[in-house]
Amino acid sequence: MEITVGIIFIVIWIWCIWEIKNAPLVDDDYNWEDDPDVIDFLEQTDKPGSWDKKHDKPFTVGGLTNDKEGDFIKFQKKQNKKLKTKK
Repeated sequence: MEITVGIIFIVIWIWCIWEIKNAPLVDDDYNWEDDPDVIDFLEQTDKPGSWDKKHDKPFTVGGLTNDKEGDFIKFQKKQNKKLKTKK
């Protein structure tokens, strides 16, 4: 039984190594900024949805939610100020 498990383990490892070796690679000079799918995704991300104006009030920057007042940035600056005073 142990020999069978060992042989299966070795075969799986050989198969994984072969798959990794033959996997297609993305070129280093691939410009994802010019990809039409990426451009379409970024354009669609910040568009308002089909909700009525009362409920469709998210504030997003680059598809990530953010607050209009900038409270998070105020909090971060406050934390940085506390860290500087402790040193």
